[in-house]
Amino acid sequence: VCGAGRRARRKHEVAAKRWRRRVLRKLWVPFGIAALALVGLEMASPHLVSWFLGMALGALAAVYIALREMPPAHIERWRTGAEGERRTAGALAALRRQGYVLLHDLPDRRSSDPDLKGNIDHVVVSRAGVFLLDSKWLGGEVSIGRDVLRVQMVDDEDDSYELRRLASGMRGRAARLQQDIAQQTGVHNVQAVVVFWNRFPAGLVEQNRVVYVEGARVADWLRRQDPAIPADQVPVITDAIAEARAPVRQTGWEWITTRKSNRGDRAGRAPLPGS
Repeated sequence: VCGAGRRARRKHEVAAKRWRRRVLRKLWVPFGIAALALVGLEMASPHLVSWFLGMALGALAAVYIALREMPPAHIERWRTGAEGERRTAGALAALRRQGYVLLHDLPDRRSSDPDLKGNIDHVVVSRAGVFLLDSKWLGGEVSIGRDVLRVQMVDDEDDSYELRRLASGMRGRAARLQQDIAQQTGVHNVQAVVVFWNRFPAGLVEQNRVVYVEGARVADWLRRQDPAIPADQVPVITDAIAEARAPVRQTGWEWITTRKSNRGDRAGRAPLPGS
């Protein structure tokens, strides 16, 4: 309902459908011929042989279904990305009762088309300020050093890799959001936060204007931040973000709001996304 992971799920569905059309279409003829041959033999064979042929037919169907549901890693990563975003949304949900506003799956202003690259996973607005969150579920053990994120794969050292642009990308998204709402709100800083759902032994690292935090600790970390803005500014900031980052399409999810702006309910104005 909140829309967390909506873009990643859509990317996974579209890419998986294209992959199935491209790859599985080649298997329809041999699988179909084999299935028909097995059915014919089963109808013409004695009972015991018929039972074994039925097992073979079932195994053939199972192999096809397994292949259909196992797209390549570059497609599957969209599904794991969406799952990471849903986990973050679930971890943050309780904060709404404490006056926090949660916005999920917003576009970055580099792109007006949600099918292109450029989105913001989550934005949290509270008396402590504005926080831009990015959810990560990378599959390995993460460590941070000098703006470089290293993913250590437990089972195969050769599969380990580094992400050198994550920190600069997060600072860029936060800066663009701050620039877009500064005139209406006076906000001088948007804090960039990366939330990990894979193993992150450090738990919490604050480095070069980016915070890296374990998913299970993100809500408590937000609660510990000191108030920096008046309470009546929270809805003003939220409205400014919603106007600057309104989703292009809302199909398949609802916008929900549990609060009214201190400027009053404007007739016909859509509720805020994911709040």
